[in-house]
Amino acid sequence: AFSIGRTQEILYKLDQLYISGQLPEVPVYLDSPLSMNATEIYKMHYECMDEDIEQFLKSDDNPFGWKHLHYITDKFESKLLNEKQEPCVIISASGMAEAGRIKHHIFHNIEDAKNTILIVGYCAKGTLGEKLVQKPEFVKIFGIEKKVKLMVKKA
Repeated sequence: AFSIGRTQEILYKLDQLYISGQLPEVPVYLDSPLSMNATEIYKMHYECMDEDIEQFLKSDDNPFGWKHLHYITDKFESKLLNEKQEPCVIISASGMAEAGRIKHHIFHNIEDAKNTILIVGYCAKGTLGEKLVQKPEFVKIFGIEKKVKLMVKKA
């Protein structure tokens, strides 16, 4: 997800789903330092939010967090996410899947059919994100050809 705007929209929607009982108690990890910093700025300025969030704040003082949301603050914690065997959601800054932590998560999880990657933003032609949306059989990541077994969805 893009660090500014899109990440906060996703967190807000997941928070609503969790409070309404529609989101199972699955861990959600926000793995993007920029996204975390941007979310903290959003939290400091609720007065700039729309009426939906103003109403939501009457029942939840943090529309961007719930007990199963974990902020990943360092690279070691991020790397440990790639070893998880239980279901979880990882939200990471996209960069169109060309760089950063998301590229590592894709690299380590692309060959597992139990996984899904949800592309929630624009991906320019030729980027890994755009290639994944095309649902190829194989992609190269870090110079290594990987079989695409995970499900790819575009929102």
